[in-house]
Amino acid sequence: MNQELRKIKDGLLCSYGQVFFSDNPWFAGLLIAASLIDPQVGFSGMLSVVVALLFAMVVGLNKTSISKGIYTYNVLLTGFAMGAYFECTLPFIGILCMASLLTLFISVCLSGLMAKYRLPFLSLPFVLSVWILLLNTRSFDVQVLLPRNVFIHDSGWNSFVFSIDFYLESLNLPGILIIYLKAMGSIFFQHSLLAGILITIGLLIHSRITFALSWLGFATGFLFFRYVQGNMISADYETVSFNYIFTAIALGGFFYIPSAAGFLLVLFSTCITGLLITAINKMTGVWLLPAYSLPFSAATILLIAVLNNRLTYKYLHPAFYQQYSPEKNLYAFHIYMGRFSKNVFTAIQLPFFGEWTVSQGHSGAITHKDDFRYAWDFVVTDEHSKTFRLPGKTISDFYCYGLPITAPADGQVVTILNGIDDNAVGGVNLNENWGNSIVLKHSEFLYSKISHIKNDSFKVKEGDHVKRGDLIANCGNSGRSPEPHIHFQLQESAYIGAATIRYPLSHYVVKTPAGNEHRSFEHPKENEILFRPVANAAVKKAFEFIPGMKFRFETDRSGIKCTESWEVITDSSNASYIYCRETGSSAWFTYDDTVFYFTSFSGDKKSLLFYFYLAAYKVFFSPEASLVVKDSLPAELFSGKAKKWLMDFISPFYIFKGPVFSSQFIHDPLAEPGSVTIASRAGINGTRISFGISLQDNKLNTLKVMFSDQCIYARSV
Repeated sequence: MNQELRKIKDGLLCSYGQVFFSDNPWFAGLLIAASLIDPQVGFSGMLSVVVALLFAMVVGLNKTSISKGIYTYNVLLTGFAMGAYFECTLPFIGILCMASLLTLFISVCLSGLMAKYRLPFLSLPFVLSVWILLLNTRSFDVQVLLPRNVFIHDSGWNSFVFSIDFYLESLNLPGILIIYLKAMGSIFFQHSLLAGILITIGLLIHSRITFALSWLGFATGFLFFRYVQGNMISADYETVSFNYIFTAIALGGFFYIPSAAGFLLVLFSTCITGLLITAINKMTGVWLLPAYSLPFSAATILLIAVLNNRLTYKYLHPAFYQQYSPEKNLYAFHIYMGRFSKNVFTAIQLPFFGEWTVSQGHSGAITHKDDFRYAWDFVVTDEHSKTFRLPGKTISDFYCYGLPITAPADGQVVTILNGIDDNAVGGVNLNENWGNSIVLKHSEFLYSKISHIKNDSFKVKEGDHVKRGDLIANCGNSGRSPEPHIHFQLQESAYIGAATIRYPLSHYVVKTPAGNEHRSFEHPKENEILFRPVANAAVKKAFEFIPGMKFRFETDRSGIKCTESWEVITDSSNASYIYCRETGSSAWFTYDDTVFYFTSFSGDKKSLLFYFYLAAYKVFFSPEASLVVKDSLPAELFSGKAKKWLMDFISPFYIFKGPVFSSQFIHDPLAEPGSVTIASRAGINGTRISFGISLQDNKLNTLKVMFSDQCIYARSV
């Protein structure tokens, strides 16, 4: 029973928040307060949502969609409209319940239909439902639904609201601000400045980007409306301006990552919305039906449909993992870009084992020019940078000759060229430039090609499927190759000789005089000595957090002892996170065969989970003591409120650099036998914090956190 009540509570709150593309419960609370400025409107909306939620639970609709309010935010708007239009009578309540279910049915139906085309249904169910209702009222008996005066100032509450509005208007506030506030209130069918103020305050607290976009859309629409309509009446603009506001919020901050390009899109899209407002009002006016939010829905769906047909996402990146906050989406996107480069959906690793040297990199002076500039040549060298052992007169004297070549990623063998003999040392075959070669398809428009392979050394054939790291051939000296080496490139098509594309390699280690350096999704440079890391099975196992796993820690915070319990959960978007029940904190993560990453955190910054988030922000599974792993922590997570708000406003145009994080495996003489210790550091707000994580029996064992004046020690129990 408690679970059902919790789902109804969550679904009710999110139904309010979803109107503004939010799932924040505090923002939803302010919206509820704003909706109750006109109590009948507010309670009508609330009742309609509760009815729809109960029905959805009884018939077994998708639980996530219920709790997120995805099916019921349109129901809420339908309830508001009915409460604004009709007097509250017994027949009214019955028709309100039927209207709420009708809106729910249309929402579920459109959800399935639009999802096939990767399009949202926005507020279409609300518009259709209210139109159906209004058309039906014209045939109802006059006693069934009684028209309502929108606001009668006779009750104590109404008089109080009227007096506040009268006082606010007497302050001689700028006219454009008054219109903006009334437009915000009209979203919830409230004809009060007080409602608009509550909604605006909630919007500002919830999201600075959304607040800025609401003003950008409003102002752009204001200018467009004034240009098209001439001498406008403010009341006319109040009834349509929320369409501009919603278009700006949806396209500039929700469906796409906020950016300068997104703000330009808002300027364009609000003008499209303006054209649709005029046209749709003309059409619906024939049946005496209001357009409501149809112009916003039509313009937004139209533009998303167009942008869905792009082949690349250089600008206006879709928010693939929706966190219902423009700031969260933006900061998570920039963390992803910093770690994985742009548009990397397939991890490509080095196609060999052991240490190799980049003998020719991108735009190399010998052959990597024009269409072939984004390629690498690899050789094996000794401590004297020689590629061969003496006497060096035959190709078998070269260190790399005959060494195994491996698949750089999962894929299918689409092309093999074989039968070309290896050249003698110094000789080249200009007639068969690429020599023996293989092309692997990893995804649409992503292929890898390896050339100069040893004749008849292929271990696969065309059509075979390979896994990353599978042996596919041996290094040779065929084609235009004066000495044995591997030519490696990424391309968009399957044929040998295709142009190269600039695409990073996933994880590799570079040897430097100062020690080994871990590189993630970068481009190896000429003369770098590098190798593919090999994961330690015990470390990898310890960080394979599987949904359902539970942890319990006993914590000593400078003499104060407590316990903290964690559970690994995966949500409906297949995103995994660790949840702390005592503090309500969550830390999202991801990992592959080589690296564990934390991606975001929300909750109590004094919880043990937060310190674990910092300690294991990035963990490399290759436990070499000399290997230091570095990353940048999210700047917004460690800023004061004033600075955080400033960052939020600026973030679509400029991202502040966050604190530096570093980690490495160390030998701890005090550690238990067979354990592995990871040391990490982070400089946050002028304070240097050190961490120590010990792993025992393939799982987390202890966590140490050391400040200048405090020490936290936690042990898994």
